[in-house]
Amino acid sequence: MTQPDHLESRNYWRDSHTERPYYNDLKRDLPDIDYDRDLSSAYEFGRNSRAEYGNDARFEDSENDLKSKWDHFKADSRLKWEHAKHAVKDAWDKI
Repeated sequence: MTQPDHLESRNYWRDSHTERPYYNDLKRDLPDIDYDRDLSSAYEFGRNSRAEYGNDARFEDSENDLKSKWDHFKADSRLKWEHAKHAVKDAWDKI
């Protein structure tokens, strides 16, 4: 993905993350959820992982591997994999 696509993806998720079906569950469990701190790394991880695994890869087939990598990748995100995986899959599927 080129740099402009990366910025376009980041802007897309920043603008639409509150409309995603899992957002209310995240907000309930983490009332002060913050896009930059908590969600941006999940979307970036999903986008990068899809590029790494290839366009034909299925999220479900890669989930265990992604789960094991999340704690290393998540930076300051407070999301555990059970919550982050929905955003990761969203970004994975968007490519």
